[in-house]
Amino acid sequence: MTINTKFFALSAFMAALSPVVATAAEPAWVGLRAGTGGLGGEVGVDVTPNVVLRGIGQAYDYGYDTTIDGIAYDGSLKLGSYGLQADYRFDSSPFYVTAGIFANENKFDLAATPATNVTIGNTSYTPAQVGTLNTHAKFDDVAYFLGAGVAFMAGPIETALEAGVYYQGKPKVEYTSTGLLATNPAFQADLALESAKVVDELDAARYWPMVTLQGRYRFK
Repeated sequence: MTINTKFFALSAFMAALSPVVATAAEPAWVGLRAGTGGLGGEVGVDVTPNVVLRGIGQAYDYGYDTTIDGIAYDGSLKLGSYGLQADYRFDSSPFYVTAGIFANENKFDLAATPATNVTIGNTSYTPAQVGTLNTHAKFDDVAYFLGAGVAFMAGPIETALEAGVYYQGKPKVEYTSTGLLATNPAFQADLALESAKVVDELDAARYWPMVTLQGRYRFK
């Protein structure tokens, strides 16, 4: 998806909710959040006694070192998501269910510079032939969340713990080399085989586990 498609999907979601949001003219609360999706904030409105709509933004950069097919990579996981969630809260219960749609900017950046011979695809290569292996992996521009949580009030302060699955699609991997054989057709064929192994390793991230602790201050 293009960046225009991303924002079109979010705009369509907001438009679909606009009839009910019109009943909530101003934010009912603001909050902070921290979890496996990053650090960020949210603004919420109480649409009905049981339905809450939240605007959410969160981001964080993690160091991410991993070994894939015997090759050690140094790198980072860069998280970023911005969107909307709608909660349904049950009467006389702290539990709620929630679903959302997000502009997704999560990505992996990895680099490996072998110091000894290394197997790429089906062939062994020297460090000079390989150079640095660079991996750039990103996911769908639009991601979806489904989860559940529990929230407790103490005066104007609400705390909540939420867990669910953030679906961001299959990773799209760009895998390149800076070595002496970077443009060699046979080496490029082996790079393609190695890239497929990287995709398989990162594929579990399409279903990103989202666990978030939230703190909110209610104005009303």
